[in-house]
Amino acid sequence: MKIRLLVIVVFVFFAQIGWASDQKEKKNDDKAGNTLNVNDGVVYALPRTVFLIHVRLVKESYIPGPYAPYAEKYLGYSNVSTVASDRWKIVGIQVQSSGEADPGAVFKTIGAEASLVSLLPDGTIAGLNAQSVSEDAKEIVGSEFIDHSEIPFIVFPDQSSDDQYDTEVNTETGDEKFKLKTGDVKAREAADYLYKLRKKRAFTTLNPSDGVPEDGKGYEVFVQQVEKLEREYVSLFLGKNFRSEHEYAFSYAPGNENVKNEVLFRFSDEKGILPKTDISGKPVSIEMVKDQKQTSSIESITASTQPNSSRSGLYYRIPVNSSITISEGINTLYSGRAAVAQFGLILPLPENLIKEDCSVYFDPVTGSVKNILNRK
Repeated sequence: MKIRLLVIVVFVFFAQIGWASDQKEKKNDDKAGNTLNVNDGVVYALPRTVFLIHVRLVKESYIPGPYAPYAEKYLGYSNVSTVASDRWKIVGIQVQSSGEADPGAVFKTIGAEASLVSLLPDGTIAGLNAQSVSEDAKEIVGSEFIDHSEIPFIVFPDQSSDDQYDTEVNTETGDEKFKLKTGDVKAREAADYLYKLRKKRAFTTLNPSDGVPEDGKGYEVFVQQVEKLEREYVSLFLGKNFRSEHEYAFSYAPGNENVKNEVLFRFSDEKGILPKTDISGKPVSIEMVKDQKQTSSIESITASTQPNSSRSGLYYRIPVNSSITISEGINTLYSGRAAVAQFGLILPLPENLIKEDCSVYFDPVTGSVKNILNRK
């Protein structure tokens, strides 16, 4: 009995030793794993400035009337077009800036400082020890090329005041034959009815004794209906015009150097917005020129702190202002100024800011240091 009890005690003792050893090895493995992750470093990118260009256009569509060829013959209107057409016009341009990860400014930070880095969803650096850093999902910038013009399926519902057919009777047999009226005949009938409408409206206006509604509101409605009907019959000869507004969006990211007359898109008065490759349209170009005086001042002050060829460390950007011009040939459509990250300089973050009790926030559009907070 004593021997059995001794064996059990020895077994429990060694089991406890083994469990403690396993726990110690696990903690060492976890610690080594964390150290390994830090030593592997954190890869991040500085942001580059991207410009969102919103172009507003107006489209005016003309649909000729079915009796356009007879407009001069029956109504006296000359030079009435018989061909449908669209006319586009640029009526406004708005430019906004946003940021995205710059593929030409990717770095890696190694060691303890790697644990201080906060990143945005696209891998852009947000800051060091940055609290509550978040970014809403970015809206995809693009354009739809679906025409939303409100042109009715039947543009001219009433094309004549009389029947569309003539009835011919054979005098010998008495048989009736229906014959479609020619365009000339239907145009003449429409013109005759239009003249009757105009005569009726003029007569009721000049002669109160005519049989029209006696109360003022009823008379007003009567006149409005006659005018509406008159416009419909005039449109049978002069056609109808429809107007619609459209908006297109373009995303443009400049390089590190000045931009000279780079084509954004092409534009046609007849077709509207066209791809850059469609030479049937006129080019709409962008020009961006950095502020050279500002660039020289920054370079002279930071000459001793320029980063070396290494891609490791913590860096930030000093952006440079740029003039922006969007033009169609000699016509300027937009002019403005904005800070551009790519036009500026990349500098190492001062070492005295890389510590646990200091929070550094980066501007998500330019990559500059936006805010520094000491948390002592």
